[in-house]
Amino acid sequence: MTETRRTFRQALALAALSVLVAAAVHLPLIKRFARGEFRETFFVQADYPGVRLITLAEAEDLWRAGETAFLDARAADLYGEGHVPRARSVPVDEIETLMPVLIQRMAKETALIVYCEGGDCQSSLTLAKRLHDEGFKDIRVLSGGWEEWKKAGLPEETGDDQE
Repeated sequence: MTETRRTFRQALALAALSVLVAAAVHLPLIKRFARGEFRETFFVQADYPGVRLITLAEAEDLWRAGETAFLDARAADLYGEGHVPRARSVPVDEIETLMPVLIQRMAKETALIVYCEGGDCQSSLTLAKRLHDEGFKDIRVLSGGWEEWKKAGLPEETGDDQE
């Protein structure tokens, strides 16, 4: 019986030590989460059923098929420096002005791929949520964004010419 107790105590001590080490290693991340830095990044799928995250490979396939509209949520000057060919510039800070134009020019059933700079950029998700709220039904967010597209050596355009 004492051997069982000793084994149990050792297992408990090991588990407690593991929790402490994990907390110590991830402390900066835990602090950032507690401050609310990641809350905008995540969305509840049930609240936005038409929005989903996609990979670079999926985005490339859809771009090559030419059946989806790409929307660049970055600032207009960044769009001018380089963007996915055929993408439309829809900077989040201009969304109030541009949303009526999008609604007029695009059917709500149009498949949309939204991207921003990449990494911890929030603009694409903000735009995707707004598009969902406006009634668009098929919205995909390229989680790696422009940064990933460019790093992969995929086609790009410069300038601000749009239809």
